[in-house]
Amino acid sequence: MKIIISKAVPYLFLIGLFCIVLDGLWIVETYDSKVAYPLEAFIYLIFGICLTCISILFFKKNLNKEEVKESPGKEKDNRIYIRKVWDKRETLGNRLIVVLVIILIIIYIVNPVVAFRLLQPMLFCGIILSAFLYIMYHYDGEMADEENLKPKSDKIRRLMNLIDYRNHFFSLSLALFIMIIFSYLLSQEFGYTLAFEVSGNPRYVMTLQSGVFCLSGIIFYCGFLYIIHHSDFFGIRQANQSYYKVLLIHFMEIIIVGATFFIWLIALFGALLTNF
Repeated sequence: MKIIISKAVPYLFLIGLFCIVLDGLWIVETYDSKVAYPLEAFIYLIFGICLTCISILFFKKNLNKEEVKESPGKEKDNRIYIRKVWDKRETLGNRLIVVLVIILIIIYIVNPVVAFRLLQPMLFCGIILSAFLYIMYHYDGEMADEENLKPKSDKIRRLMNLIDYRNHFFSLSLALFIMIIFSYLLSQEFGYTLAFEVSGNPRYVMTLQSGVFCLSGIIFYCGFLYIIHHSDFFGIRQANQSYYKVLLIHFMEIIIVGATFFIWLIALFGALLTNF
């Protein structure tokens, strides 16, 4: 029974992430058209958060029993297929883009509205696929430069360990995403108007809606990194992930999280001025 639970944990973890992200994106997308969100919007969000937290507790429990180790080389590893796809990523990516563009053009001829509505789901699936392939790809010697990439200062190193998403999943992206979604829900619940600019011409280069969408992509980068660093996943054997991948996520967070957080604060500040 314990073995079954331990094997199911990463999939429950991923389901929790999907509940949080998909529910959050729907809430953002329909903000202008909803007087009040249905109860299900709260339920799915809370369910996703609870499922993610429970999964992390099981991850931690397994880690307390034994250290993270590389999976035995004799076991079948589906990572060989990831490597094949990754090596041909440019060719396959170009072909996929051409096929999708042709499909969108055909749909646009039949129904332009549907074609535009499909853009965001297609982009979302593309982000998840790219995150999955990049994180799951692992080459021999990936951990060789681990120490060289880490800060030399002990204080900075301890600080960076707090946001090392190989060991701590609750990233800045996820925290900000959840806070923004709750602000959407509560604003409708209590009748406050928040100038989130989910439609029309934005006053900033990036709208809060697009910022939330970008955050959802970073969340999956963090999620896949955490999963494969601690357990097998879809037949892909566990492998210790390099610090370089963590730094890449931090780089994306500096740009996306910073800008999104600033726009969100401005929106909340504007709500305080207009509603009080």
